[in-house]
Amino acid sequence: MAIPLLNMSDKIRLVRQYMDDSNLDAWLIIDFRENDPTGKALLGELTPHSRLYAILISSSDPITIIKSPVESNELIGIHSSIKTIDTRTQAAFLQAIQQVTKTFQRIALNYGKNPQTDVLPTGRYIHLQKTMPKITWESGENLMQIIHSVLTPKQLRSHKRTAQTLTNIMGQAFEFVKDRLGSVTEAQVADFMRELLRKENLTHITGPMVAVQANAANPHYTAGNETIQKNQLLMIDLWAKWDIFADITHMAFTGSKVPSEIQTVWDTILEARDAATAAIKPNIPARIPDEIAREIIIAAGFEHGILHRTGHSIDEHSHGKGANLDSHEMPETRFLLPNTLTSVEPGIYLKGQFGVRSEINVAVTKSGYQVTTPPQERLLCL
Repeated sequence: MAIPLLNMSDKIRLVRQYMDDSNLDAWLIIDFRENDPTGKALLGELTPHSRLYAILISSSDPITIIKSPVESNELIGIHSSIKTIDTRTQAAFLQAIQQVTKTFQRIALNYGKNPQTDVLPTGRYIHLQKTMPKITWESGENLMQIIHSVLTPKQLRSHKRTAQTLTNIMGQAFEFVKDRLGSVTEAQVADFMRELLRKENLTHITGPMVAVQANAANPHYTAGNETIQKNQLLMIDLWAKWDIFADITHMAFTGSKVPSEIQTVWDTILEARDAATAAIKPNIPARIPDEIAREIIIAAGFEHGILHRTGHSIDEHSHGKGANLDSHEMPETRFLLPNTLTSVEPGIYLKGQFGVRSEINVAVTKSGYQVTTPPQERLLCL
């Protein structure tokens, strides 16, 4: 049986590089029954699942795994870069941690202000502080992001292929609506799109979101039986994957002339989207693009219409485990790392009237960014 960790040498290298840049001596991952998904991301099916275990990654091999002798015996001797220590009691478990960290001063743990990364139980954190008071404990939130959300070139190619396929399906959906205006419902459009996803063997789990007029003022609306009529605003949000998700939102007006109040909101959203995108750079605080988008929307007089962050991480999950573009909802403390994906999707939602959102996907590169989904530049008229 192969251990996934050995196929993640690039990510371990990035982890160690980040630790070196941050003056960290080690990263300690402690888990019990998958409260912290990082351990399983490293060890796969060999992850201990009923007993407490720890993984210690320092600047050089071996990676140390402290575990119960009743679990994961396949780890023993599997590779020279992995060392295992068996402990039978909690006291012995803690003693083993103390022994392997005795020369360290700064160690990362998986805790933080962000609920996505605050996975180490408070009691265990306090216990470590009390028993090893000379160690400075730091948040491992960006190290977690490296393991979960930094993508390989192959994964990025898979995402881009998905993005193009979803864009094609989106175009077919709007044509489907155009040919059936006045007789087709939101739910029927969603069914039509799900069939296209099925034919492409794309995984989508839920959705797509198809919302007309006032329904589009609900960012997570579920397609219903409302008929799509002439001269209405239509929002479609579509997400799916083969390996890595793509997630896009396009909009159309089912008439020849867009009302001025809708056009004004659309223009504001495009300005916010493009300004937030232009701000994306590697290793900047992920909250910055959100701050920029919010400033534009607020200056236009639509602060009351902001209901969510500007973007979310994308990886094997549509809402991934990496940094989100968020300065307000759950203020982000992580950085945008190279070879991660984010959506950029500012929205304005006017209750009882309509909602407007434009969503693109952006890859953070080593020098800047790359838009990976064809952006909608004008409101489509059907």
